[in-house]
Amino acid sequence: MNLQVTARFLNVKAVPAALLTALVCISVTTGLCWLSLQVSKENLKRRLQETVYQHHASLQNELEHEESRLESFVSLYYISPNFNRYAFHSFAKVENQPWLVAKLFSKRVSPDKFNHFEQAVKVDTSVDTQGYPDFYIIDKVAHQDALVALYMEPRQELRDTLGLNLEKWFPSGSKRMRESAQPLSFMLNNKHPILKGNNIVISIPVYDTSLPLTNQAQRKTAFQGAFSTVISIDKLIHHLFDSANLKMNSVTLSGTGIDDEKIQIRLPSGPRTDIRHKPYIEEFNFQLPLSVPGKKWSVNYDIQTYDGLAETNILWLITLIGTLFTAFATGFIYLTVRTGKIAHRLAYDMTSALQISEESLLETQRLAKMGSFQLSPSHQLSAQTGNLHDLFYLDPEIRIDYLLQLLLHMDAEDALKFTQVISTALTTVLHTHQVVRIESETPGWLNLIVDSSETQTGFTLRVIAMDVTDKYQSEQKIKQLAYQDALTGLANRTSLRHATERALRHSHIYHSKLAVFFLDLDRFKFINDSVGHDIGDQVLIEIARRLKNSVKEHDFVARLGGDEFVILVEHLPKDNDVHTIADHILALICAPMNIGKHTYYLTTSIGIAIASNGAPDVDELMKQADMAMYQSKEKGKNKYTIFSIDIAQALEQRTNLELEMRVAMKEKRFLPYFQPQFDVRTHQMTGVETLLRWRHDKRGMIAAKDFIAIAEESGLIIDIGNQILVEVCQLIPTWNLPEKFVVGVNVSSLQFFQAGFVDFVIKSINDAGIPPSRIEIEVTETMIMQDINIAKTCLEQLHAFGVGVSIDDFGTGYASLTYLREFPVQRIKIDQRFVKGHTKNHKDMAIVKAIATLGHDFGMEVIAEGVETELQLISLENIGCDLYQGWLRSTALPAQAIQSLLPPIECDIRASPLA
Repeated sequence: MNLQVTARFLNVKAVPAALLTALVCISVTTGLCWLSLQVSKENLKRRLQETVYQHHASLQNELEHEESRLESFVSLYYISPNFNRYAFHSFAKVENQPWLVAKLFSKRVSPDKFNHFEQAVKVDTSVDTQGYPDFYIIDKVAHQDALVALYMEPRQELRDTLGLNLEKWFPSGSKRMRESAQPLSFMLNNKHPILKGNNIVISIPVYDTSLPLTNQAQRKTAFQGAFSTVISIDKLIHHLFDSANLKMNSVTLSGTGIDDEKIQIRLPSGPRTDIRHKPYIEEFNFQLPLSVPGKKWSVNYDIQTYDGLAETNILWLITLIGTLFTAFATGFIYLTVRTGKIAHRLAYDMTSALQISEESLLETQRLAKMGSFQLSPSHQLSAQTGNLHDLFYLDPEIRIDYLLQLLLHMDAEDALKFTQVISTALTTVLHTHQVVRIESETPGWLNLIVDSSETQTGFTLRVIAMDVTDKYQSEQKIKQLAYQDALTGLANRTSLRHATERALRHSHIYHSKLAVFFLDLDRFKFINDSVGHDIGDQVLIEIARRLKNSVKEHDFVARLGGDEFVILVEHLPKDNDVHTIADHILALICAPMNIGKHTYYLTTSIGIAIASNGAPDVDELMKQADMAMYQSKEKGKNKYTIFSIDIAQALEQRTNLELEMRVAMKEKRFLPYFQPQFDVRTHQMTGVETLLRWRHDKRGMIAAKDFIAIAEESGLIIDIGNQILVEVCQLIPTWNLPEKFVVGVNVSSLQFFQAGFVDFVIKSINDAGIPPSRIEIEVTETMIMQDINIAKTCLEQLHAFGVGVSIDDFGTGYASLTYLREFPVQRIKIDQRFVKGHTKNHKDMAIVKAIATLGHDFGMEVIAEGVETELQLISLENIGCDLYQGWLRSTALPAQAIQSLLPPIECDIRASPLA
């Protein structure tokens, strides 16, 4: 009986209808869940992509920063002739990061110098007071050069590396670096016996710049060593990404090793949360390029996460509603069919279900910011879904019938391209997409997916519109990080290069001219040093704002870095226009800047280069503008200079002259000449001033005024000055000098403020075995005012040892009389400009008298420079000057000519046996 009742209840006619209803409802629910999940995943991927890109950019910046630091070491090596362990360690300790494994200088040592080199290192106490008594070259090979690890930081952790012959461990890499003269970058993994861990090594070679470096053989000969930095890639990546709150599954660095072989380093991800049992686990993979000197590597980020799917709550809601609706609809259909009301109830309920499904789909499209429509060959819209009014920023009251209504709200250029795509899709099978800009007060971006298929009656075309505004803006932000200066918002160096290349192409096509204005702010370093970098940054932002607002719309403004800016002016009508533009820029920068409670004033030096018909190329154009800018600096700043071939030739001559000077220094072609000094009353020679001469093999004897500026700019003046000081001290014992005869030696500011200058002077005097009072150090007012405290300390130490001090060219600098009173000065020298004119100009006469009176009141001797006439000498004697020098009595003379001018030494007749 029970079985019969059950059979009647489960009427076979009702089951198929119920199953069909359940299948439809489950399919709709599943589709809605899938669509919602895809939107959530897309948002998560976008957020993760932006985070990874930003932190990867920080990784790239850190590597570029380390390369820049390494180049600073190389620059220090070239400009400091006495580069030693102390200089290296002082510079290396300025900045230390946890991911830095080592800073290293390796020196090339030839086999014949092994023993001498080892002995010199053993007694080197410049950093460690005990020296290195156990030092020797580890793994040296007979008859082969060694590349010895000499200076390193941190010293204690790397003490086992001191003396290691890196030529043995990295032979091919060392050979490739020294012969190419290019930086070397390679990776080392945990398997390397010297450096443990996963590391990146960057090395830059240094050479003897006095030798030619044209080919490999010449570079091999001139190679002197290499500066290297070792970076722990494990620590660097973990340091940068720890704050990102990412669950790193793995990070893989793909690059090259020391022998240029391909290497993949899979970095440990560190401790992370176990997410195997978490719902909605997502894995994302990002592969990004990594640039190191001379190489292009890549980093693969594998991220596993369950975070970010905040929208998963809607999945549960959709699932719950769909399940309840499925159960209700299935039961209802089953009961309706079973009771015999099949046709009417089934049609009604299915229509209701489809209507609900359509409404759910429309709601999902609204949440996902999607819409679609079908397009006819006559561009009429039909089968519209979603909210096209919101997507295209249309009035909700307007009915959308034609494609033109949508095109009118697009960017004009995008609309034209989309029309062409539609025309193609109506004649051929096509599946493509296009991102278009929707014009509004707050513009948006849509991704329009076009899908056309061929049917018996023609082509059916459907367009799906998706709102990608957030994604597009994120991508633009990433591009902005790559092509825009973070501080000022101006274009950066990379963006400037692209713009200049584009402008040069237009110049070539249209036979037009363009100009590059290279700006370097004057004395900006003073603002940073005096009021801090925060104020300095605000100054740069204000300068950028002024420049941006002053140029035309099609002109281009960029910041290269630091205090350097570039303005690219296209379509230059006439060359004379650059003068107007440059004057305007100078006036713009000179205007006062009110920042906080203070007002600041700046000037700028400008270099201008003009291109015509697309030439020269971008690198040469920038180089020309840079050269012209430095010419403006040399002219006194706050000026502009237009590049000309004369500037290039002058720069080339300066470069050649510097190279010749380096060779001359090694060949000891710089000689001391001596300007005799005489007593105003007795006219006896009482001393000499040492002057510098260069015995050139082609140009003969060259005076200091023709090369001293280049010597000071290049730093060569330090070695030249030290060499002259030693030579003068060695010459003095060979002369038969009176008791109070004094030899004055001029020193430059670079030489004077160099660490250890006083010790060097004392050592030179002691080595020559002469009384300290024989030597007088001549300084200028301008020099001692550079750092008053250090200058006073140095002069007091020299005075305490017995060395004399004189102030040269007195009256031309800015020294306070207070400092003159406190400094241990024995002589002041009146500048020859006042001496030459004092017999004709009452103002010069007043200055000479004032200096003489002042010097005598301070207990100093007064020397007049540049005396050329008897009238001048008589006047100086009447004024009361003690000594004089000048062409009236003698020009500057070589060392061998000085002895003939010395007074004869009087013999003591009481000691003679004939008396």
